[in-house]
Amino acid sequence: MHYKKLLKAHELFYSGEYRAEEYDKYVTQKDWQTWKGPILSDNEITKLWDFILKWDFHFKGDEGKFKQIYQEIYPVIQALEGKRIEDANFDDEKLKEAICEVFDKVVRCPREHRHEYTDASKILHTILPNLFVMWDENIRYAILGKVIVDGEDYAYHFLPLMQKELKEAINTYMEENNSNSEEAIKKISEQCDGKTLAKLIDEFNYTQYTLRKEV
Repeated sequence: MHYKKLLKAHELFYSGEYRAEEYDKYVTQKDWQTWKGPILSDNEITKLWDFILKWDFHFKGDEGKFKQIYQEIYPVIQALEGKRIEDANFDDEKLKEAICEVFDKVVRCPREHRHEYTDASKILHTILPNLFVMWDENIRYAILGKVIVDGEDYAYHFLPLMQKELKEAINTYMEENNSNSEEAIKKISEQCDGKTLAKLIDEFNYTQYTLRKEV
C-alpha cells in the first residue's frame, strides 16, 4: 500500500462516517493513568462502554466481568506496552500467544455468554492504540474470508497482514522523501491528526470494506 492511501482514507473516514469523532472524544476524556494499574474504576469502564455503544447498539458489556478480565490480563498488557503494529516481531511466538490470550478473554466480556469479536478489538485498541487494530465483520470477511473468528485468527493472521501493509506504506514514504522509518511514521501520523498507524490502517479498512469507498 502507498502511504498516500492512508492519508486519503483518513480524510474519507472523517468525512463519510458520522461517528468518527466519537473516538477522539473518548480518548480525550479517558483517564489514561487509571489504565496503568490492574484495578479499573466503574467510571472508566462506563466511559469505554459508552464509546463502544456508539458503534454497536447491541453491545451488552458486563462491567463487573470486564473489570475481572482486565485484572487477569493486566500482566500481559504490561508486557505488550510499548509495542507497535508497524515494527512488532510477529515471528515471536510468545508475542502472538500473548495477543491471542488477551483477545480471547476480552471477547467474552459481555453478558449472556455472547462473544464480541468486533468490540473486543475496539476495547483492546483503546488500551494499546499503537498495537491493536480494530476490525468489523466486513473487514474480517474481506481480509480473512470469514466473520466468526478467535484470537488465533487475530494474532497469527490479521495483525501480520496489517503490518505488511503498513511496512509498505512506510517504505513508500521513505523512498519519496529520502527519510528513515521513524521519520516516515512520524510524518504520516502528523498528516492524519496524530493518529497511530494502528488506527490509520483501521480507517483504511473501514473506508474500503465497510463504507465501500475506493481509496
